Amino acid sequence: MLNPPLSRLSDDLRSRIVECVGHRHLNNLSLADRAFTQSCQKYIFRELELSNTDKLSQRIKNLKEVLDDKPEFANHVRMVVLANETAWLFNDPTFTSIFSLLANSPIPPHTLFFGRFMGNSRKIDDPIFVVRWLMQSFFSQSLTVLHLEECQNVPLPIFLICPRLREVTLDNVGAAEKSYAKYPDDLCSGRDSASPEVLVYRNSHSLVKQIITSPPRFSTPVVLWSNLRILKLAPNDKEGLPCLQPILDAACDTLEELYLTSLDRFKYQPALLAGLVSLSNLSNLRVFAVFAIIPCSKKRNAPYLAVIHDINIVLGTSPKPNKITNLSFFFDIVGKHPFHGCLDQDWVGMFHEFIRILDGKPLELDLMMAVSTGNLDVHHRGEGELYAGITEKSGSLSDYPEICVHFWNSTFWARGIGPTPRDYARGRCRR
Repeated sequence: MLNPPLSRLSDDLRSRIVECVGHRHLNNLSLADRAFTQSCQKYIFRELELSNTDKLSQRIKNLKEVLDDKPEFANHVRMVVLANETAWLFNDPTFTSIFSLLANSPIPPHTLFFGRFMGNSRKIDDPIFVVRWLMQSFFSQSLTVLHLEECQNVPLPIFLICPRLREVTLDNVGAAEKSYAKYPDDLCSGRDSASPEVLVYRNSHSLVKQIITSPPRFSTPVVLWSNLRILKLAPNDKEGLPCLQPILDAACDTLEELYLTSLDRFKYQPALLAGLVSLSNLSNLRVFAVFAIIPCSKKRNAPYLAVIHDINIVLGTSPKPNKITNLSFFFDIVGKHPFHGCLDQDWVGMFHEFIRILDGKPLELDLMMAVSTGNLDVHHRGEGELYAGITEKSGSLSDYPEICVHFWNSTFWARGIGPTPRDYARGRCRR
């Protein structure tokens, strides 16, 4: 038994300890003191993960036996994770009985994952049936988070049957079809549109295009952008970038955070943003973050890619006055010493844009740099001098105490000191 005060910790603190311990040692922690038993049970049952394997039917039966013995465990489930090819489960009596228990929970599950990460196929089996099942389940009222990953055949009506949807992640997914002529009328019209606050997408342009402009089969938009606050996408997703500006225009009064930072793992190539991204109408934008690749090699007689100048053009579209309080940039410098074309980028112009955006208010500025040849952990000859050369060009910022500047590079990371993750913004620094 643990001695007080550890055994008298609040529920929140006990839950945090359980999260840090993780699955491997939960049994030992639960046995160490009964004070942790309930927190461990909540952690174990918070996710219902069902992969499409030969053992799935037996696993469902085992779960049903546990819930029959301890039905209160169903109240802990917050997330359901399904493989693309598990639509057959919705006709399985054991599975539907488990879902009946979840439906009666005081707080039914609110997060749904679909993806190949729990199976083998990228196609969602029988998408009409899946949509119909979701419409008839508790998810039609409880679902607030939808995560689709490695999915093809994604049905557009899925966004019409969950009006409380607040967070959507689309990662390497594709639309089911173009016309939706085979879909029943009640799945394509007469329903409230989803109005998410968070949208994350990459390599999913076919579905995103349909979300922006619904096919004629749909009498109303499937998604409204009037509540969108946070938008994250991959800046090197050349097919997805053209979808960005229509969303920005539709969410111009509400968008607060824009992260062009999610790396598209399928396309590690630099993309230019000028002409595709404008900040001019984003009256409430507070956070703007960009991940950019600066190549230091080129074809003979070809100019170096003007990456920083391109970013400066986008920054120049920001209005004055503005509400921006956080700017964050991660530069992956791809090449080797002497890093031709990197120091010649328009760094000075970028720092002048920061000053223009400042407009007399506090501004948190994160500049993260790493030299890469495919391995960020390797120290490259001359990279320290390169970082110093870029930093020296920021001298004009020293005249503006309202700008709190944070320079980060692989030297810091090697010492275990790292910046705020790319998809988040730091709070005001206490200098």
